[in-house]
Amino acid sequence: MGTTTSLIIVDDHALFRMGVSKTLAGNEEIEVVGEGSTKADAIALVEEFLPSIALLDISMPGNGITAAREIHSRWPAVKVVMLTVSEEEDDVMQALDAGATGYILKGIAAPDLVAVLIAIARGQTYLDPKAGALLFSAMKAQSNERGTSQLADSLSPKEQEIFRSLGRGLSNREIAAAMGIQVRTAKFHVSRILVKMKAKNRVELALLAQRLLSK
Repeated sequence: MGTTTSLIIVDDHALFRMGVSKTLAGNEEIEVVGEGSTKADAIALVEEFLPSIALLDISMPGNGITAAREIHSRWPAVKVVMLTVSEEEDDVMQALDAGATGYILKGIAAPDLVAVLIAIARGQTYLDPKAGALLFSAMKAQSNERGTSQLADSLSPKEQEIFRSLGRGLSNREIAAAMGIQVRTAKFHVSRILVKMKAKNRVELALLAQRLLSK
């Protein structure tokens, strides 16, 4: 068996939290190490367990996005994932700006939730398709297709290859393996592409790549 992904769940709806915990308990790759219902609980649990993933609701007391921002700032190695009912554009944008690497809507099927969390633990990002559509609309309002294409044209051939890989959802490790380079080199190139494409975070960068790849 490979490395187990440690995870905390913070949601103020106890029955829902219990259901998620039970779902994840059935998978040997994930271990739920703590549960809570408030922002204060989230911070305390991360400080105590330093989990691989912090699975947070947005509407918890103290605000889940505020919790995400603090966790990302203090413990950047912890992957923050929002599990929420909110399809509001502002919530999606704020969560990603706060450092979330995943945005999952609560209607997701149990097997899909497990698969998404395992993928995130391995370095991928995830944005629910509905939330992604909202973000696409917001991005389109902020910049036009031609401007985005011109930014992409400014990338070097190697950066363009990595950019396309991001659009396909590959992690830094997967990009490195595919291109025969070291992981830290892939990470360096991703950081440069973020700056060149004027993207706020990796998820937005992947969405930009997907939009151009679909043309």
